Order: sequence, then structure tokens, then C-alpha cells
Amino acid sequence: MALSPDGTKLYVTAGDQWWITIVDLTTYETGGLFAGQTDGSNTCPRDVAFAAGQLWFSWGCDNAPANIGRIDPETRLYDLSATVVDSRIGTAPLLTTVPGQPNIIIAGETGSNPANLYRFEATSTELVQRAWRRTDGGSVRQLAVTPDGSQVIVPSGAPYYHPVLNTTDLAEVHRYPTVPYPNAVAIRGDGLVVAGANAAYEEDVWVFEPGGTTPIATFEFGHLPNQETWAHTLVDGGLAVHGDRVYAVTEQSSEPNMVTLRIRELP
Repeated sequence: MALSPDGTKLYVTAGDQWWITIVDLTTYETGGLFAGQTDGSNTCPRDVAFAAGQLWFSWGCDNAPANIGRIDPETRLYDLSATVVDSRIGTAPLLTTVPGQPNIIIAGETGSNPANLYRFEATSTELVQRAWRRTDGGSVRQLAVTPDGSQVIVPSGAPYYHPVLNTTDLAEVHRYPTVPYPNAVAIRGDGLVVAGANAAYEEDVWVFEPGGTTPIATFEFGHLPNQETWAHTLVDGGLAVHGDRVYAVTEQSSEPNMVTLRIRELP
């Protein structure tokens, strides 16, 4: 999802279709932007981000081509291949923008192991690659940029830590030690880091001071109270933090469509 620059509209991808849904945040009426193939087949939009006055969207169905496209929000004209890259984008990436750098987009592939990470500069017509690297293990599960825009944390399932990269050149500058399999992160406004992993038999969430290596708190969810079920694990990207509360969305393998919101108080 992405908010329009003026905050009046919410853009939401429809992952198994060829539409991007627009929600008017004043009336809550919905509309759509078409972004399909010329033969009418699905593009499966994955993520959206605004930069340089354009709406950028990643797309790619399973076992199919993938790329990042562009939609002009005024004319609604679109281009499915709006990137200038040194290597082919293999799977639909996650996208995020960078505070203080309004024309920069960070992208990370979601279905490749290891996965490509890109730093793009946006123009009114295309994304131009400015930096590139691979993850040290798995596919990208989330991208979280620090409030000052200087760093991005990239949980990717493997290796078993949360790497911190510079947003200028994607060089690794720090690691938050966690366990298998890192899949979520949230950053509070003061830089406090809440890191999560899909770990059935270990802690699910670790809380770090900015740049720290020893957690100041950890949380393990297990099964729900008064229910003898399989342990709950964190869903990909299922963390948020606000004030002194951590919010986590969990699921259990036997009922993957049933999710639970967990709320924990920070010490």
C-alpha cells in the first residue's frame, strides 16, 4: 500500500489480478488503475511507492516475468517496464521510499534466494539503478528505513540476523542478531528497532536500541491462552511499534488463514 503525496488516496495492490485499487480517504469510495499485459493476462502487482510524481509498482506472478512499472496518476497511462538495471529483475520486489531523498526507491526481490536489492533514482519516466547487491541468504521479507533515511533493515529469512544497510550504496553497516527465520522489522520514531522471526520454538521478537547488539526485551507468543494448539509464529512483515507498545500478527501452521493480533508492552 502507498499513500498519495497529498494524503488523500490510498493505493493498494491486488496480488492475483491486474489492478491497483484506489481508496478515497475522504469518501472511502474505491476505484482502480489498470496495469495488465497487452494480451489481457494478469500482472499480479506486488507493491507500490510514490517518487518523482509517479506511482511505481512492482509486479510478477509465480513462475512468470517480473519488473517494476510506472503509472502516471493524472493520465493513468502506464509502462510495465520502467527500469534501467544491470541485471534482470527475477521476482516481484518490495518497494520503499527514503525520507529526505524523495526520488529514491529501494527494491528487494521476494522470491529469489539470494535476492537482488536495488537502489533506484526515479525520474518522470523511469527508475535508474544507482546501487545493487544481493542478500546474504534468502528472499526479502520486508524493507524498513530508519527515520533519518540513512539506513534500511532487510530481514530475508536467512542468514539468521537482521542486516542494516546504508541507503546510499547498500553497504552493510550493522547486524541485529536474531534466530531463524528473520521475516519482519519495525522501527520507532526514535530509532528503536523491533525485529521478528518466524521461529516456532524460540523467541519471536527482539527489541534493540539503535545500533545495539543485545536485546533490551524479547517476546515469545506460543499458542493462544486456554488453547492447546501448535505454537503461533510471526507472519512476514507482521510487526508495528508505537509508543510503548509492540503489535504483532501471528498465525499457526494448521490454520494459516486465521491470524491473531498480539500486543505487548515494552519495559
